[in-house]
Amino acid sequence: MTNLGVQGYEVWRNPQLYMVGAQPLCTQIPGLSPGQAKLCQLYQDHMSSVGRGARAGIAECQWQFRYRRWNCSTVEDSTVFGPVLQIGSREAAFAHSIAAAGVVHSISRACREGQLSSCGCSRALRPKNLNQEWIWGGCGDNIEYGYKFTQGFVDVREREKNYKRGSREQGRSLMNLHNNEAGRR
Repeated sequence: MTNLGVQGYEVWRNPQLYMVGAQPLCTQIPGLSPGQAKLCQLYQDHMSSVGRGARAGIAECQWQFRYRRWNCSTVEDSTVFGPVLQIGSREAAFAHSIAAAGVVHSISRACREGQLSSCGCSRALRPKNLNQEWIWGGCGDNIEYGYKFTQGFVDVREREKNYKRGSREQGRSLMNLHNNEAGRR
């Protein structure tokens, strides 16, 4: 998914460059899992928002780690962050959570702005803690939809794997799911 944030923008700006015969655009984006590619095909109008959210997550990660040895620097391959995400570390945990947070935000905002065909404004009432002097237009970010879509799209990468119960790989997958959830919240 973070690969959409780095390389995916060009794909969505110039989709004709990535059409190969009858191959749909989504199968041409490196780094997507098979489940993500299927969801990409079903929700093509969502993918530019996913890419924006992933880029926002990468930018926030780079800002938060700007004075650290590893500063969320990206590489030009499908791993985006390089080998750092292969290690069960707090950096990997943060990268997973901030990427999920960026996608929730971007999808929720795109719903509000009418950019997506399957959602619209949030139906929530005026927030109680909103300054009384501010005018409430009644159309907020659709966080509920953003949360659910992101949960399906981001988590499918971990859920489609079938690791042996109690294995290190299963533990890492569960950790990634936990960090994705932390970011969505």
